[in-house]
Amino acid sequence: MFLEKIELTTKATDEIINKIVNNDDAIVEDIILESIDVASTYLYQYYDTEVIFAKTGDDRNRTLIKHIKAIVIHEIYKRRSKIMNEVAKESYDEAMLWLEKVSEGKIKPPLPIRIIDSDGDGTADTPASFLKLGSNKKYTNHF
Repeated sequence: MFLEKIELTTKATDEIINKIVNNDDAIVEDIILESIDVASTYLYQYYDTEVIFAKTGDDRNRTLIKHIKAIVIHEIYKRRSKIMNEVAKESYDEAMLWLEKVSEGKIKPPLPIRIIDSDGDGTADTPASFLKLGSNKKYTNHF
C-alpha cells in the first residue's frame, strides 16, 4: 500500500488516532484509500497515478506523502469532532491548495508523467501536456 497507518505518526500520535477510530485499523485504511483517491483525481490529468500510487518505501514522492497524510489526519479528526483541530485544518488546506496548483499546472512535482496513446496503435507515445486556462488581466477603462 502507498501509505500505511504507522506512517501517520509524523502528523498525529498513535494514541489519538486509535482513540478517534476506536482501535479499528480498517477505518484508517479506508480513510487512507479515500484520501489517495482524492489526490489521484487531482493528479490524473497529467500524471500516471497507477505508477505513482503503486510505489512503496523511499520510491515515493515525499511531498505527496506529506499532503496525503494531512488529508488523512483531517478526515480522521472530522470523523469524531465537531470542533476541528486547527493544525490539522491548516495542513489540510495547504494540501488541497498544493493539489489544486498541481492540477492547474502551476506546480510541476517530479512525478511520472501520464503517457497518452494518440494514434490508437496500442503504444503510448505522447505525454499529457499542460494547458493553461484563464484570460488576460482585466483593466478598467475611462472615457
